[in-house]
Amino acid sequence: MKKITFMLSLLMSMGAMTTSAQVLSRTGWTVTVSGENANDGGGKDAIIDGNNSTYWHSRYTNSGTGDATQTLPQFFVIDLGQETSFGSIGYVARPNSGNGAATSFKLYVSNTPFESVSDSKSAASIVNALGEPAISGTFTYANGEGQTIKKAGSTTELKGRYVMFVVTGSNNGSHASCAEFYLSTELFKNVTYHYMLDGKEVATKTVGCPSSEEPVTPEVALFINGTVTKTDDSNYEVTCTLPFTAAESYDAATAKWYAIDMHNNQANYLWKGNDDNSIAIEAIGKTTTPSLSDNYQWTFVGNLADGYKLYNKATNKAAAFSGSSLALSETGDVFKIAASTGSNKANGFCFYKTEGNYLNHQGSSVLTWTSADEGSTMHVQAPESYPLAYAQTYVNYSDEGAPEEAIGANTYLVVADNLNALKTAYTAASAEGATAGQIKTLEEQNAKVAAGNTSTMEVGKYYRLYNKAHKKYACLNDNPAQVTSKLIGTVNGKGASSVFYIENAEAGSGRYRIKVGGLTLGKVSMSTNIALGDDNYANKGGYVISHVGKTFLFFDQVTGSNYSYIHGGDSGERMVGWEANNNASQWYVVPATDVEIDMTAQGDKKYASAYLPFDVSNVAGATAYTGALNAEKNAIDMTATTSVPANTGFVLVGTENKATLTIGKAAAIEGDNALTGTNTGIAFAEATPKANYLVFGVNADKVGFYTPGNVTAIPANKAYINASALSASAIALNFGNTVTGINAATINNGENNAPIYDLSGRRVWAPVKGGLYIQNGKKLVK
Repeated sequence: MKKITFMLSLLMSMGAMTTSAQVLSRTGWTVTVSGENANDGGGKDAIIDGNNSTYWHSRYTNSGTGDATQTLPQFFVIDLGQETSFGSIGYVARPNSGNGAATSFKLYVSNTPFESVSDSKSAASIVNALGEPAISGTFTYANGEGQTIKKAGSTTELKGRYVMFVVTGSNNGSHASCAEFYLSTELFKNVTYHYMLDGKEVATKTVGCPSSEEPVTPEVALFINGTVTKTDDSNYEVTCTLPFTAAESYDAATAKWYAIDMHNNQANYLWKGNDDNSIAIEAIGKTTTPSLSDNYQWTFVGNLADGYKLYNKATNKAAAFSGSSLALSETGDVFKIAASTGSNKANGFCFYKTEGNYLNHQGSSVLTWTSADEGSTMHVQAPESYPLAYAQTYVNYSDEGAPEEAIGANTYLVVADNLNALKTAYTAASAEGATAGQIKTLEEQNAKVAAGNTSTMEVGKYYRLYNKAHKKYACLNDNPAQVTSKLIGTVNGKGASSVFYIENAEAGSGRYRIKVGGLTLGKVSMSTNIALGDDNYANKGGYVISHVGKTFLFFDQVTGSNYSYIHGGDSGERMVGWEANNNASQWYVVPATDVEIDMTAQGDKKYASAYLPFDVSNVAGATAYTGALNAEKNAIDMTATTSVPANTGFVLVGTENKATLTIGKAAAIEGDNALTGTNTGIAFAEATPKANYLVFGVNADKVGFYTPGNVTAIPANKAYINASALSASAIALNFGNTVTGINAATINNGENNAPIYDLSGRRVWAPVKGGLYIQNGKKLVK
């Protein structure tokens, strides 16, 4: 019996196999499996139920049945009821090619039952004892292809009562699944492809396909398919090329130049030849590079059989080993080409001087590695793609709608004639057959654009982020129950919760951490809200910050997909990941210079407490006070201060409706300060009992710190006193021997400017008169 040991993934319409006269009826078939989680997809009978939405999934939890190893291989066996002849199979993966979709398989046929999994027999031990399969092969899945039937078959008739389909590899590497399985009497035919490079055969590949169909030309590692010519029923000739064009000798005037990127599943890392003869690896952003300098451009000299030298345009020197690292030399070394095994191998390749020691990206250098993996995989790029990508981001330049204080304006493009000149140059340079002169003109325009870019965000500075689509400032959700998992939008551009801070991720990485309320933004996900965590948070995002004029983008390079841009979801009420070209993923950036805090009237004064994640260098509209407990621990002796360090509790006293606090530098507070606070809010629960806190408020017309009554939370950016070590249930404020007085042990209202929420729990910044809201845990009508 002739079997096909390599299977091309053949795609066909769902109807083609299920309605064909050659497809066998599945009436009377029964299915057994090596193991399953029947609650996931429907169980083993889903394999032949005619419903693509149901599926079998191998065991993956202790609550499943069958093979306890929960690893591949896994199988299902179909009892056809009697000896049956067939020539091919059809396999349908679960919806969206989800977990367990087969990428490699074996098929066994027998007239006697196969062994079943038991305490002493795992799926692997059963399969390993079977010997050669009737058919084996591989399946691949194109993005978005849907539930197409994957077909495999034999060139000769197969016959038996029992058919075992073994999943030996899957898209997640651990489990197996199947939505539908068919048998057909149609036989397969073998077709051999001959790959020709410069008139010479460089590879062959034999594949199988249904006898009634034309095969799909397979890809071969290293080569790019061109014209396909049928020479007879069993042979095809494929004219192919390499990913780059090489010359037989080096001539800088006629050379074909490329940018070489390496390890591009992490970033766009380019080779760079330096004047000191070193070769470095640098992360270069296409949309942020006006033109690609000669240091990043390389050409290939040689041929497939003998190998290649790689010459640098800026130095006219070639790559060679200097010790263990790659450097430049007058003569250069010859490197052989090899296929990549990395997931990013499409049109990629690897180079080696000695077999098994591949050029590999490590840190900022090119060293060697034993595997042809992602770090050893190289791709080439056209140098002109850099000025084109840079210009493309600016051809529709507009700062219309940006807040007046927004940073990043372009002084060149705000002139209409200059913007038109850029557009004209871009149109010419992006046309097919553009000349070197047209590319040069575009690069000159790009240089003027780059020189016109004004300030961008800086490490160690504070900013507010204004969403371009929703016209709201991003802010920390200061509902204490949601704060660590949700960022929201607000129309309030002066609150403390809308102040974001920028710091480096790792030195020299070009990535940044973004913080708000003392918490760090986590990795971006397009399906869940961006999470927040403290300094020990393990899932911090690493953001690349770019802008076109006043329009900023925040790309989470740690996540790295096209959907990794910070996006204002829904109506700006949450922050998730999405594409860059959506207006809700675009932000205006305003320097955060101050915050405003609402003051609450009591008697002839107005009061508030505060606790902020940044230094306050000046206070206007009120006086700031810190304070130490007196000897009796029933009052705080208040001390006026003109500045307050970050994460320090303080009280504001004045006569204005709002106090304006300038973000700046502040010296440490002298002496003790009994006031602490929260940047994110504290929701009272069993784990955080009210008895541990004295909160700022008014009771019986007296201002002080009190044990909470029906207060459900301490709002974000408010001060409190840690009462766990105090016996007093209320603390008075002593302003220069004038004590505010305390008349009761508990309060039923904290600060009157506590957050207001609608009935669904969303923060409301501008309540509508007559509306029903929640404040301090109580329903009220505003």
